[in-house]
Amino acid sequence: MNKTIWVLIFAILGGLSFAQEKKHTVQAKETVYGISKEYGISQDDLKKANPFLNDRGLNIGDVLIIPSKNGSDGQIKTTVTPVNSTEVGEVIIPKEDDNFIYYQVKPKQTMYSLTKEFGLTESALKSLNPQLEQGLKAGDIIRIPKKQTETKTEVMVPDGMHLVQRGETIFSLVKQFGVTEDEFYIANPAVQTNGLKVGDFIHIPKKGSNKATIQDGFIEHKVSAGETIYSITKLYKVSFADILKLNPQLSEGLKVGMTLRIPLQDDANIVKAPGKIKRIDDNKINLAILFPFHLDNPSGSKTEKDISTDLLIGAKMALDSLARQGKKIELTVMDTENKATVLESLLTTTDFSKFDAVIGPLFASNFKSFASMMTGSGIPVVSPLSNADDLKEYENVIISTPPDSSLADAIVEEIKSNYKGENIQILTDDRDEKLANYFSDELKKKLNNPSITITKDVNKLVQKSETLDEKLSDGTTVKKEYFTPTITVLVSGNNALGENYVKKLKTFNAENLSAYGVKFTNSYDIYNDKNKNNIASLKRIGFVFSTVHLINVYGAGERNTLEKFMDIYCLTPNEYQQTGFNVVYDLVDRMNSKGDVLNALGAEKTRLSSKFQYEKEGKAYVNKSVRIVRLFVQQDESPDDDGSIKD
Repeated sequence: MNKTIWVLIFAILGGLSFAQEKKHTVQAKETVYGISKEYGISQDDLKKANPFLNDRGLNIGDVLIIPSKNGSDGQIKTTVTPVNSTEVGEVIIPKEDDNFIYYQVKPKQTMYSLTKEFGLTESALKSLNPQLEQGLKAGDIIRIPKKQTETKTEVMVPDGMHLVQRGETIFSLVKQFGVTEDEFYIANPAVQTNGLKVGDFIHIPKKGSNKATIQDGFIEHKVSAGETIYSITKLYKVSFADILKLNPQLSEGLKVGMTLRIPLQDDANIVKAPGKIKRIDDNKINLAILFPFHLDNPSGSKTEKDISTDLLIGAKMALDSLARQGKKIELTVMDTENKATVLESLLTTTDFSKFDAVIGPLFASNFKSFASMMTGSGIPVVSPLSNADDLKEYENVIISTPPDSSLADAIVEEIKSNYKGENIQILTDDRDEKLANYFSDELKKKLNNPSITITKDVNKLVQKSETLDEKLSDGTTVKKEYFTPTITVLVSGNNALGENYVKKLKTFNAENLSAYGVKFTNSYDIYNDKNKNNIASLKRIGFVFSTVHLINVYGAGERNTLEKFMDIYCLTPNEYQQTGFNVVYDLVDRMNSKGDVLNALGAEKTRLSSKFQYEKEGKAYVNKSVRIVRLFVQQDESPDDDGSIKD
């Protein structure tokens, strides 16, 4: 039989199959595309026959009218082999729908080349096309999410799906979507074995769409009216043989109300929330630290390891000092590996209800995820580094690093207390331009019609002057230059810009200059011997700057702590070691013997290198206290005098 005859027979059989109107009952996980492919029709024709599909998606149990097969304009054509024949006919595959384009894999294409061509990770491609787990073959039809516009590279998130973001967990997603963990796992078989992966596309199950539960390592499914063995195997993507092994009663037929045990995916790892966490009052101070040490991962981020180690060194030094004062403290340290999945696992294996406070995770994405899991527990969760605004949305969060606005507010108050109508010039950079604008706006609120300019060019900082003739007592006339009183402010933490700023200040008339800094730069470092010339110039103009970290080495308490660091670790604490000490010391020092702290955050406290005073913002407690350093010249510059730096 020649090819032309086979194509004709194939067309005739297709016409016979669809000449009569058919109906289809929608099962779980079916899509418009899948059904249209099953019946060899276009999605548009299916929607025309079922107009409600233009207004909403499919629901389980919907009965669809399957129209007769029509033309295939604007569609991809691929080939299939008819049964008992080597000849081929045509099957219709759409080029695209509202969410996807459908792409036919070309010879010699690889997963790597596809990820580069479409800007997706291999994991994301597999999450959209599970068949790729078995390998990529030329001729395969795969679906690719559409891009938002012709000019943007961002892909659209298909309807009914979610693109996993960093820091998201199964716990946070089930809460976001209002579904159960069982519904989530059942809708996403790949998550059962692989867990959540950033950049993957997952299915959002409809609440209550599947009454099955996961028990003792199996899915328990209660058979409903209208279900068939075929629909159940399709729903859970398992074979009938696998179901029959676990349910021998099926040999007598499928019955409504029967409970079937469905196997989970091979190597499934189902992690469920431990239930409601509630702090236990046990008359002890129990702390937990959650940092990414990467103890079991030699290839883990060295930077994260170093930061975590330094913070822990400072924390242990603080706890040692507090223990000497009579505080009884128990510390538990856990390795988060900077992974949301590890946090979930820790929650299921650790009794967090015993802790009076948790310090960490370090980075905002994982911190938010963990804080969400701890909602309602009554346990403070302390962010030692991140002060992102959206952390304020989480209950009982303690944000220990002051926001940049607090640094700006402090200098606004300094200028307000000494302002005499001078013109104000603000120097900033791209990174801190928003903060500079905030600073300018606050000055305008506090001062009487000030003249303020903002520039990113240090050379545009100018001090105006005029030269006048002045007659002396002996009758001679001399020319004298008079300088306009000027205020300059650097709003930036950029070290290079800070150095240029100080150089510029040296060219101004010191008697008619008031200069300030919002944030710290190395050019203000009073303890760096290489910086003596800068500091000497800054003292002559009474320079004032705000900062988060600065040790007053002239203070008795601070010197005592520095000596202990030197005795135990043979080092002067770096910024992260200082932070570890400051945060832990301040937190525990405020606690009573039972570990209560949330009602004791209002008083201002000065620690090794930082100040702390918390205010309630949103649902969180935010440290608003910063250090103000005022430099001035005194007759005796001995290090034992505390007059050259005031805080």
